[in-house]
Amino acid sequence: MWSRLAVAWNWLPVIVRAIVLGWLVLTIGSIIPFLPLFGNLKFHPDIPWAFPITLLILALYWAYFSGWGPPATTRDARRKFARFSWPAPRIWGAAIPAIFFGVIGIVAMRLLLPSVLPVAAPSVAIALSSYPQATVIGALLSIAAIAAVTEEIAFRGYMQQPLEERYGIVPAVLVVGVMFWVAHLDHGITITHLPFHIAASVALGLLAYLTRSLVPAMIPHFVGDIFLQPAYLFRYPEFVWNALSARPVWDGVASAFPEKLRIVGSALSPQHMFVVGDPFRAIAIIAWIFLMSAMLTIIAFLNLMRVTRRSHTELSSLAQARGPSHC
Repeated sequence: MWSRLAVAWNWLPVIVRAIVLGWLVLTIGSIIPFLPLFGNLKFHPDIPWAFPITLLILALYWAYFSGWGPPATTRDARRKFARFSWPAPRIWGAAIPAIFFGVIGIVAMRLLLPSVLPVAAPSVAIALSSYPQATVIGALLSIAAIAAVTEEIAFRGYMQQPLEERYGIVPAVLVVGVMFWVAHLDHGITITHLPFHIAASVALGLLAYLTRSLVPAMIPHFVGDIFLQPAYLFRYPEFVWNALSARPVWDGVASAFPEKLRIVGSALSPQHMFVVGDPFRAIAIIAWIFLMSAMLTIIAFLNLMRVTRRSHTELSSLAQARGPSHC
């Protein structure tokens, strides 16, 4: 029976197998690690006990899907799909600027989009406002850690890695970006959120691809969620929520696309940044932060590409120089 299932599984196209595999890993990660959080909100919410237990569960989840534990026949595959490695110091040095500017650019893009497109404000079902502050902080850290670990292993690991091998990096990050968007549809996400999820997936996917590790992708994922989650859950800070819940600047003013484009371009003009009380000041500031960080992110990724290519070439040359090992 198992042999027949294996034959049927291998008969499926790689794109189908990758999506199914990634979705399975995501589903497991979306259930088990959340149990301590929901338990903490029900039992002794005055004590923030969920976060350390969540970290332990995430460590076991990460370890298993990185090759630890049975069955032995899948260990190598799990290590490969989870990109189980730690980047060299040289690669970390090049990855940090890409992470830093990438986080700023992606967050700024998320804040900018509602003023350009009809992007609905986020809706989160978990109500935390009535709990003690320490428990709320622990819950926020738990949610961000769960998303960073499980989504990166599922999307940039188990889903993207086989797609890279079969179709190349560009189709891989685009397919994963669409699946990344689909996975968030239960949070009030619509088609207009797709540019954000594609951009985030491309940035995180390139980090994983170039560094051959999921760790550099988990860091910006965690930081970005920590920055945005207070607005999602508490509508705080106010300026973040105002940006997330904004209406397009052309709403009620223009209906034709060229006119909408003209109004958006006018609203993003840098002259608005220096006028106190200007209704377009916030959107202009966010837009130019996005543009500057996007350019710096591209430069940082080009440098990361150069460094990783050189590092991998040197490793290959060293391996060839050593020749076959003898026991």
